[in-house]
Amino acid sequence: MAEQLNINDDVKILKLEILSKNLKQNWNLDTDLWNEEFPHDYRFEDTYLQLSFVLRDFNMNELKHLISITNLFDIKNYNHEIATLINNYIKSCADYINHELDGNTEEYFKKFNKNNNCFSYEKRIKDELKKYNIQYAVFFYGTLRSSEVRTAVLGKDIRENMMDTATLQKYKVFKVKDTHYPLIKYTNSKKDIVEGIIAKNLTYNELMKLDRFEGENYFRQFIKINTIKNIEDAQIYLPKANLISSEPWDYDDWYKNDMKKFFENEFDLNGVK
Repeated sequence: MAEQLNINDDVKILKLEILSKNLKQNWNLDTDLWNEEFPHDYRFEDTYLQLSFVLRDFNMNELKHLISITNLFDIKNYNHEIATLINNYIKSCADYINHELDGNTEEYFKKFNKNNNCFSYEKRIKDELKKYNIQYAVFFYGTLRSSEVRTAVLGKDIRENMMDTATLQKYKVFKVKDTHYPLIKYTNSKKDIVEGIIAKNLTYNELMKLDRFEGENYFRQFIKINTIKNIEDAQIYLPKANLISSEPWDYDDWYKNDMKKFFENEFDLNGVK
């Protein structure tokens, strides 16, 4: 995959790869069809299902994993069950959109029960995917750069050998007003480089621990980070609009002077205060 692609391009290509490898139809969607609205003349027979609708709750790691286990050229890891679910899911999605455009969504849910409508199929694909050991990568730019905070959040068994130094371009880190922890902002300036750590091969349960710790004021977003050897995909916790920044945040100064205050005043496994 070309390194210059942005995250939306990456997701689009991953979805198209899944569709093309798992379905008999020709799913070469034109770029113009990539939008959040369904065309009013939509019919499954003469146009294509919108990518913004299919596999909408799957992140990049899950999409990549779906590709790897539905690849017919890799018979050892091929998963027939998931491939069948994907086919049934897409057909059900197409039927749902047709019903919606005709104003007959109630008829759709009468026709398809909770086990075989497009929404339930997506859940069934996710449940099947959970049987595999999906691993995640997260870029830490703030308090989680410290081993003390990582151990407190993820436990004593956190694999420190899975950590690597990394940098993120076009961002800056600032202190959250009246707290002892930071937020990160996009600047679109190449001169702005954030130093941090990429945590690789995190399990789903570890990712959920991080979600709880970051709390309702942060959300996960995919970015590309630079390690010594490669440009890699990772996720990052971005702040929601309600957080107010103050002065630039310096990790070394925080570690020396404010980490103890952070643990005393704001640290909470169920969401930083």
